[in-house]
Amino acid sequence: MKILLANPKTVNVFETFGFVFPPLGLLYVAAVAEQSGHDVRVEDFRISGHNPSAYDFKNYDIVGITTDTKRFQGALEIAKRGRAQGRTVVMGGPHPAFSDEEILKSGCVDFIVKGEGEITFPALLEGIEKGTDLSSIKGLSYLNKGRIVSTPLPELIQDLDALPLPARHLADIEAYRKTGLRYGGKRPVAVISSSRGCTHNCNFCLTPRMYGNIWRARSAPSVMAEIKEVYHKYGYRAVAFCDDNFTVSPERVKEICSLMIESGLDIWWWCLSTPNTLLKNEDMVRLMSKSGAKTVYIGVESVNPSTLKEFNKGLTNDVPHKAVSLLKENGIEVFASYILGGINDDLKMMLNTIKFARRLDTSVAQFTILTPYPGTTLHKNISNLLRHRKWHLYDGFHLVFRHRKVPFAVMHLLLIWAYIRYYVRSRRAVKGFMKAFRNNAPVVRKLFRKTK
Repeated sequence: MKILLANPKTVNVFETFGFVFPPLGLLYVAAVAEQSGHDVRVEDFRISGHNPSAYDFKNYDIVGITTDTKRFQGALEIAKRGRAQGRTVVMGGPHPAFSDEEILKSGCVDFIVKGEGEITFPALLEGIEKGTDLSSIKGLSYLNKGRIVSTPLPELIQDLDALPLPARHLADIEAYRKTGLRYGGKRPVAVISSSRGCTHNCNFCLTPRMYGNIWRARSAPSVMAEIKEVYHKYGYRAVAFCDDNFTVSPERVKEICSLMIESGLDIWWWCLSTPNTLLKNEDMVRLMSKSGAKTVYIGVESVNPSTLKEFNKGLTNDVPHKAVSLLKENGIEVFASYILGGINDDLKMMLNTIKFARRLDTSVAQFTILTPYPGTTLHKNISNLLRHRKWHLYDGFHLVFRHRKVPFAVMHLLLIWAYIRYYVRSRRAVKGFMKAFRNNAPVVRKLFRKTK
């Protein structure tokens, strides 16, 4: 069959800072669909310039769409167009997995794939092609005579090494090289997923619900093989590991670092980690630096112990300071994130977090407003406080629930204030901000438009 896999337009928090990457999850699904013998094309509406409402889907049998919450309106636009042209529409990703009934009853989507799609999607294609009963396929939701059929979730993929590498040959790599993050303003960054799942259980995060609390990892040789592919085949000299926590296994990190060093490749790289893991493994941090690590993203979120407890974050105030110092000592820049608007936060508590961020003095600070995405524990806990279901505003820049202590307008002004206070804290900070602005001017401007 002829398959079109579509990625909707949007601007998310990471894109605001220039992280415009190929849709990796979609490229994994594309790779397994190709292995099954299907003719696959990938259309990323973020970079193609095409208008979904005028797009011609008639040449395809199946239109597959991935989406999270903030991109859902764009995904629905694609679905409506595909459905109007008589195509079978399949939707997957974090938002559809937890909003299947609402989406299916819209009449624009035929099937929803829940969980990891590398097994469910090819099985669905085979079932459609052969006309067999689909109720035995795990990870599906669909309508049957007006009733929702929702099959059990499939088992999590344990052997990630067995998956084919993402089908980057189906993406417009040059477009991402021009629009995405650049280290030092020079090196375009390729994104790689080396593991799935997370051992933590932050109440605002979807990862535990999507990929489980069990961490599953690719082997170091498998990761190195992908690094070599993006280096030699696609010309990348910088890599971002998009794992929720790249450093769950320090021994695996050290093995990957050693392979990077042995390869002799000139690679810079970026990852996400937790302050606690970094502090417990100083030898790992030194090897990371030696192998080319340039930036580490850490989730600090708040300085207030009660807020951290609310988020289910196991941090104390001294840990981020020590972790940042350790990274700086090894020549690694730090990207720190903070969340404003904890359920029990008052204005003073949030101002304290902004002050703490200034003292921590990382290379980049990302401030967002607490957002209850469908499927998260947070969403379940405060569903009675939601202001609306305008999903495009679930982007981290808008207050979408009725906060008990801080008015709507004040919260948005506080977000703007956080960025102003942080990036005028010193001459060096202003210089760093202007450098980031020049390197990623279009996406940085969106930050300020979003808060208006």
